[in-house]
Amino acid sequence: MSSWVRIYGTICVRPMGRTQAEKSYILQTVLDHLPCVSGSESDMKLYTQLKDGYNSSSSHDEFGRLSNLLINRYDKHSINGWLQVQDEYLLIIDADLRDRYYKETIRDFQKWLCRLSKRIMVENILVNISGYFPNENFLIANNSPYTLMYEPPTWSHINFDGEPNWCEYLMWQAMDEDALPRILGYKYYNDSDNDKKVQEWIKR
Repeated sequence: MSSWVRIYGTICVRPMGRTQAEKSYILQTVLDHLPCVSGSESDMKLYTQLKDGYNSSSSHDEFGRLSNLLINRYDKHSINGWLQVQDEYLLIIDADLRDRYYKETIRDFQKWLCRLSKRIMVENILVNISGYFPNENFLIANNSPYTLMYEPPTWSHINFDGEPNWCEYLMWQAMDEDALPRILGYKYYNDSDNDKKVQEWIKR
């Protein structure tokens, strides 16, 4: 007779990023690099759902420019519109893991969850892990330990040691005196300091 462990639940996370596309890309890249929680027939499945609506907005685009691609209150593109972004995503966990042991699976899932929490801010969590026996039931409903694991990026005022977040390599670097990406500043503007930095990067 096979042993089964089941994991079901939802985690609300807040990935870094300046646009919706950048947030989605960063979140998916993080998820693609997390350790596998496996079963002999199928591994833990994960579904990503962006929350409806938006919870932050800016009168300028991600380059710090006014743009006619911004969205106004009539859902039309307008120079007087807003860059609207939803910061929160739901991770839906669905796992029926065959030939797994309860305590072993809790350990593997915690490893997966801790790695996620260091890279992406965990806002809320409700996950249940259950085994074959009635007493094998482990509920994770307190997000505080996982929220505290988050490693803030180097530009954050709460980053006290200068250690970068794992996700920072996925974000383009802006010019020193402008929000424009450094590589686009090199392409379109005459800025000797920026040109030097980009040329050094290109030579590598």
